[in-house]
Amino acid sequence: MGCHSVKRRLQYWIERLANAGSLPSDRPEERLRKAILVFLASIYSFAGILWGISYFALGLPLAGSIPLVYSVLSGLSLLYFFQTKRYEIFRFSQLSLILLLPILLQFSLGGFASSSTVMIWSILCPVGALMFAGTTRALPWFLSYLVLMVLLGLLDGRLAPGIDPLSPPIKIVFFVMNLGGVSTIFFVLLRYFVREREEAMAVLNQEHRRVVQEKERLDKIKRVLSNFVPETAKNIIERDPDKGQLDKYIQDATVLFLDIEGFTLLLQEYPVERINHVIESYFSIFFDLIQKNGGDVNEMAGDGMMVIFLHPDPERHTKSAVLAALEIQERCMEISKDKTSELFPIQVNIGISAGEVYLGSTKMRGAGGDRWTFTASGPVTIMASRLSDYARSGQILINSEAARRIGKEFPLTRSGNVQLKNFKDPVEVFQVHPRDMVSTIKRPQ
Repeated sequence: MGCHSVKRRLQYWIERLANAGSLPSDRPEERLRKAILVFLASIYSFAGILWGISYFALGLPLAGSIPLVYSVLSGLSLLYFFQTKRYEIFRFSQLSLILLLPILLQFSLGGFASSSTVMIWSILCPVGALMFAGTTRALPWFLSYLVLMVLLGLLDGRLAPGIDPLSPPIKIVFFVMNLGGVSTIFFVLLRYFVREREEAMAVLNQEHRRVVQEKERLDKIKRVLSNFVPETAKNIIERDPDKGQLDKYIQDATVLFLDIEGFTLLLQEYPVERINHVIESYFSIFFDLIQKNGGDVNEMAGDGMMVIFLHPDPERHTKSAVLAALEIQERCMEISKDKTSELFPIQVNIGISAGEVYLGSTKMRGAGGDRWTFTASGPVTIMASRLSDYARSGQILINSEAARRIGKEFPLTRSGNVQLKNFKDPVEVFQVHPRDMVSTIKRPQ
């Protein structure tokens, strides 16, 4: 109970001293540093009085006057600080007094042995500078301490020859007091900083755990959301994370739309659960084939899928799109012939259009917030969608530009000029025919 009472009283006086020398704009750590220095200066002033009285009692008036003068100067420095709040001057004066007092005292007593190495107290000057001024400003104080110590060593034995040496028991007492006092202060300071470090590390560890947990949560969200983001958008963001807007730009591309024929009738024939399972199974197969050929699934809606093919060589991404379409049709044929498959047969109508598109984000802004979609827009995209709608019984229909690019690598027939929905003029359409084995078609390199 007594220890807690002393601790509370000590905290009370430290807070009083902190308020006496602090400014309203001081940060908490600055207030604490000022409070500790004021508290230590007050203790040193009191100790100086006791030290001076002790030397006077031993018949050493010169040695006794030095700590008394220190106490007076230290007290005046405290009063100046309380009045002006000028911490830099107060800190410099206190560190100077702590450095010089033991040096002068040892000088007046005749040297290391005769003074019981009283200059050991000067080490508190660079240590205090570390606490109250930082590592950079503490270095000159430490160098000053070393220079003065070497100087006293060179002059040892030739200082104050007229002073009567202290008796051996008194010297031992002062040795114990000097070494014990400095050791105690060192221990208290180290304990204080170790405790502060432990508390700071506990806070940092707690914050680190919170950050790690938040990162894991964000990574989970990222992994989930990445499933909804087209690979094209991911690649753009990874190349330039600061390009947050993803503004639209003109890009040559091949757009593929596929649509399951008779999907509405399938919904009436099979349970919804089985329809969903079968469609997801088919789309997973399509997804592998599309990725293998360099395509990026941009959108999926019910029974349809939109895919974008990009490459610096326009002919290459168009041929890749046609090859992906043929492999999708071939896989559907294989499943339809497999009597053991749990998937019922379907026909997929595909439309392919090549040319320049507007690639980037389409932004919708409303009262409840913004919604972005990353897609390819423009006449080329609309034409691929209309060709998919126009196709029947598993046809692969392409526009004239796509037909020009693939040349004679794929069997084509001209379907003629077709009037597509919402197109003013008829559009020249070609149909791609499957070969007996799609694997024999040379993949674009």
